[in-house]
Amino acid sequence: MPELANGKYVSQSDAIRQWCPAARAVLIDVAGEYGAWISHDELSDRIQARTGITTRQPVGEWIGRVLSAVAADAEQRGEPRLTSLSVTAERLVEDGHPDVPAGTDVRTRERVAAEDRLECYRSFGATMPADGGTPTVLASIPTRQTRPATRPARTRAAATPPPPPAAVMRETTCPNCFMVVPVAATCRDCGEPLAV
Repeated sequence: MPELANGKYVSQSDAIRQWCPAARAVLIDVAGEYGAWISHDELSDRIQARTGITTRQPVGEWIGRVLSAVAADAEQRGEPRLTSLSVTAERLVEDGHPDVPAGTDVRTRERVAAEDRLECYRSFGATMPADGGTPTVLASIPTRQTRPATRPARTRAAATPPPPPAAVMRETTCPNCFMVVPVAATCRDCGEPLAV
């Protein structure tokens, strides 16, 4: 659960309301330099430092809500998509990037994000190269491999068993702080016992 420097708890929604303008300001600073971008972790550190509201929650659990609020604000202002400047550790934008339909392949999503980043640089005062700049995809995305013209014969010995299904994280709502947390003996945010 988010908290102030004095240790007082802040609700998640109040924290996000405070983090959103701070994230926007950080992203505008980043957009002022051609080719710049910021990781979710670094963005998290900078917005928590600016607001004085910190959290021990993993960045991946809350940064998406902050970026969604920043994206909605930018759209309302008629600004370019600032959220394209914040990327994961793999240098990818999150699935659900604005104007990219859910389920779109990574290549298309990253191409759209690269075009959005270029528009941000142009709109927020970055010194652009003489050619006007080019959209740059940050992550190295492997090229699609074409299938060989002839397939090797399959044998039963070479067959591999299918991988086991992915584990699904079970969640519950804490009766004390009302946060959705992984099922455990105690709430990781407030420490109260959970009904398992």
